[in-house]
Amino acid sequence: MASRQLDELAPPVYRAALAFVERCNGAGLHVLIYCTVRDDAEQALLYARGRTAPGAIVTNARPGQSLHNPQKDGHAWAVDAVPMLAGEPRWSDEGALMVMGAAGERVGLEWAGRWRGKLRERVHFQIKPPADVRRA
Repeated sequence: MASRQLDELAPPVYRAALAFVERCNGAGLHVLIYCTVRDDAEQALLYARGRTAPGAIVTNARPGQSLHNPQKDGHAWAVDAVPMLAGEPRWSDEGALMVMGAAGERVGLEWAGRWRGKLRERVHFQIKPPADVRRA
């Protein structure tokens, strides 16, 4: 199962994730970071969805290609977060997702909600690691 532990993130992502949560809170938006690290086996299961397993496609990243998978430094370089209201996730609340996305961008995270030509993920944030840290 994917981890929610912020201390498994690479230091720049860890600092950005803390600032992101603080900025969201300051905007009156509670967010839950629900995924930091996931192993290659879990990534393989996610990649299979909509391809060889039932469900919709949820990722274009094969095992080892996601920044949620530990990189050469042993850390993840991505987080997934969802806006919360009264303890319930708001997966489709466009306003809350836009506030969350803007908050992530303001602290230096790349927001996958802006991706074009790829799977657009409004809950995914990342910092690309240096080439010498990134898995091949």
